[in-house]
Amino acid sequence: MLANWVLSKGEFREGYDGKIAWSQNPMMGLREKSGAELATIAQTSDIHAQIKTRQLYSKLEFKGKEKVENRETYVILATPAVGAPVKMYFDTQTGLMARMDIDLDNPQGHFHIESTMDDYREVDGVKIAFLARQKTSVTDFVIKLTEVKHNIAIDDAKFNKPSGQ
Repeated sequence: MLANWVLSKGEFREGYDGKIAWSQNPMMGLREKSGAELATIAQTSDIHAQIKTRQLYSKLEFKGKEKVENRETYVILATPAVGAPVKMYFDTQTGLMARMDIDLDNPQGHFHIESTMDDYREVDGVKIAFLARQKTSVTDFVIKLTEVKHNIAIDDAKFNKPSGQ
């Protein structure tokens, strides 16, 4: 996983190479993530997470149906071996994930993150959400994909934690 965005406060970067998760921003500087925060990054950054649910979560509980925007969804509470449970909402008509709620503790405090997914398009036989919205108590993000390419070469070094500054 690699994320890079620029806000009015400066540039924010996050990365995960499969072992080490890190973040870098103007307020906290460069820091390595550990504990439950690292476990959550490991679970949520797996591109195949939705088809590896039983491997990533030790307990799955059906919690009924709820509306997500205008869609009826099945609600699953997924509890990992380490870290907080994740609440997943799957569209009853398509089976695709409509929303995922995660509670995350980090040095800035406790955050409830609500991510909704929409505008699914098929790319190389795989349905991908081209629109995602993330809401927390402090900020909202909208992520719009314009293009998705599978199996392109990416230098592994891009995911490495930057050297200290």
